[in-house]
Amino acid sequence: MPSWNIHIAQTERLLERTGALANSVRDRNAFLFGCVVPDIFVGYMVPGIADPIPYRITHFANPEPIPKPREHEFWDTYVAPLLKGASVGTPAAATSIAEERERLNRVHYPQRYKDAEPVAGPGASELSLAPDDVAQSLLDLTLGVWSHLVADTVWNTRVNQYLEAHGGKPCEEFRIKKQGDFDWFGKTLGIVSIPRATDRLYTAATRFGQYPIHKEYVLKTIGVMHEIVRENPGEPDHPPYRLLTEEFFDATFTEVVELTEEGFAARVESPDVPALPLIASC
Repeated sequence: MPSWNIHIAQTERLLERTGALANSVRDRNAFLFGCVVPDIFVGYMVPGIADPIPYRITHFANPEPIPKPREHEFWDTYVAPLLKGASVGTPAAATSIAEERERLNRVHYPQRYKDAEPVAGPGASELSLAPDDVAQSLLDLTLGVWSHLVADTVWNTRVNQYLEAHGGKPCEEFRIKKQGDFDWFGKTLGIVSIPRATDRLYTAATRFGQYPIHKEYVLKTIGVMHEIVRENPGEPDHPPYRLLTEEFFDATFTEVVELTEEGFAARVESPDVPALPLIASC
């Protein structure tokens, strides 16, 4: 499965566009947090998960060696109902590793920054707990979760097809090589975005439809995301891939971004039509 640096990079690319999804997501902080949510309670990425939830549940997937999430079922169950009753809340932005460094530098090196402009934090509206704002955040968080499932579906389907085309089959050696390749590819992606820990995000997370995400786990997750972003400035050079190829990663990364955008646009145009899979599984 793609690492979190890949999920964060795909999220940044989606929000940089001027497409339907980027124009619809008003709480980008919640959307960014949502892009890693399915992995939180699996237990491998976030420490101290008291009650892990099986991958097949968090990802709407069958228990198989290379699982493909049923993103369309998640859409119909959790996204579509929120879209139908959606009100428009005020925007909220995520922060970045550069912004955080600037803020900390002003604390630790006051003389150097005595004439510098202060770093702007979140505005009052970004901290708002007004019902429309929390509802907007819940919708955007849930859309972020859906984008994660789309990404996993595409990546895992394409890996499975690549393996079949090259005469391989899932095994421990394959898993190690595959995950190593994903780790190296993820490191080539420059990422900067980090969620802000706000009461608005905490409130939306506890109301997530599939299972509540309480403040403790929101904070732990943001901590993990922070470290991933801090250590992932983007290094184009990497050791040779052991299983997959440069072309595979570039093509699949692009496909994920394009398919997420196209799938969102098509489904919001026909909100009463049950969602069909965005990609043929194998």
